[in-house]
Amino acid sequence: MEIELWSVIAEPEALALAGPGATLLTGADAAYAVGRDAVVVIGRSEDTTEMILPGPFPRLVEERLAGMLRPAVHAFARLPGGCLTLGVPRATELGYRRGALHDIRLRFEAPIPPELLGRVTPGVDWLDRVPSDPIGAMERFVAGWFAEVPAPGPPPLAAELPTALRAFHRAAAGRPEVYGRSSRILPEPAPARPDGLIPFGHEGDGVFTLLREPDGDDPRVYYDGLGDRLLPERDRLCGFLLHSTLARAAMDGPLGGMAFVDRAQARRVVAPLRRVPLRPMRWPSLFSRCYAGPGTVVLLGADEADWLEMYVGVRHPALLRRLRKLGLDWESFTG
Repeated sequence: MEIELWSVIAEPEALALAGPGATLLTGADAAYAVGRDAVVVIGRSEDTTEMILPGPFPRLVEERLAGMLRPAVHAFARLPGGCLTLGVPRATELGYRRGALHDIRLRFEAPIPPELLGRVTPGVDWLDRVPSDPIGAMERFVAGWFAEVPAPGPPPLAAELPTALRAFHRAAAGRPEVYGRSSRILPEPAPARPDGLIPFGHEGDGVFTLLREPDGDDPRVYYDGLGDRLLPERDRLCGFLLHSTLARAAMDGPLGGMAFVDRAQARRVVAPLRRVPLRPMRWPSLFSRCYAGPGTVVLLGADEADWLEMYVGVRHPALLRRLRKLGLDWESFTG
């Protein structure tokens, strides 16, 4: 079956390229069809010349792609309305770490047009997990947003860490970009204070320290330094780790911007996005909420004034085009 490059087809039609009797499988953030002579990959791409698929992978996918006689690979990028044809990559590279397949890199002969790339950046399937599994949502978000950042591996994890923090460190895999700059999660455990609370992070300039209760897998979180007494966060640790990870993606990334906007401008910015269903954080503003879309995170912070503090982070410059057209007075804008 001949399919024109850059055409959009239905997912069943794309998977059918693997041939009759193909085995359908699902990986970390991709779908696969493994046939006798071909493998179909439906994933996401953030680069014009390659697609990086994060592990873990179904065993059959690894066996076929690591074998002596490698099958043809047909690559597609998932869109809201179908699958974008990326063609047959000129090279399929398997990256191993500590003996396990860590990523698959598909390199293309013809670059993806920039106007299409903005439609195939990381999705927001993690958002559906937030109400029931905020830590699972955080893990999926980190895997997609930071997929191209080299991961040296997580630091040794102390046995007494709450489950939520252990999951964060495993997802962060030792990458400073995930631990953050504007606010930072400590990569190593800190000793408890005399009051029993345990520091686990701080504001980038040391304005406040993040504290957690010592017991339980989802303890309460407090700020020490935002007022004359400890200020409790609205969500417990599980929700806070997701929300703060999203906030750092909006504030710390190389592509995006910061502006003060009124409420009408804010509504225009977040109109195509979904609000993350968590309670508002107490920093950087008293009521700080995150909104997300494919390859985009927006942090809106409100105090009592009419103006909102807004941070935007994106995964590709093409995603900034819409924002440039809104006529905002940006304090900073890169990309």
